[in-house]
Amino acid sequence: MILDPLTIEEIKELAALAGGIEPLLSKKSPKYKEYQERVAAPEDWLPLMAEEPRLLKRPIVVRDGQIYIGFDQKAWSEILPGQP
Repeated sequence: MILDPLTIEEIKELAALAGGIEPLLSKKSPKYKEYQERVAAPEDWLPLMAEEPRLLKRPIVVRDGQIYIGFDQKAWSEILPGQP
């Protein structure tokens, strides 16, 4: 399945839920170091994240107004029924 990448506006909405851009940023991404030199302010990440979705930490789930970012077994077991 191929999905369209998130738009800058969608990333802004996720950042608002997450308390900023930093929680969304995957510092383990191979492109992180390359793009880091092009960033002067946190907002500079927005177009880069839209251009290179691997800069986004995954998975990202929004449920009942809460955002869950990255793998956190405890959080996932709380929001996904039937998970250990």
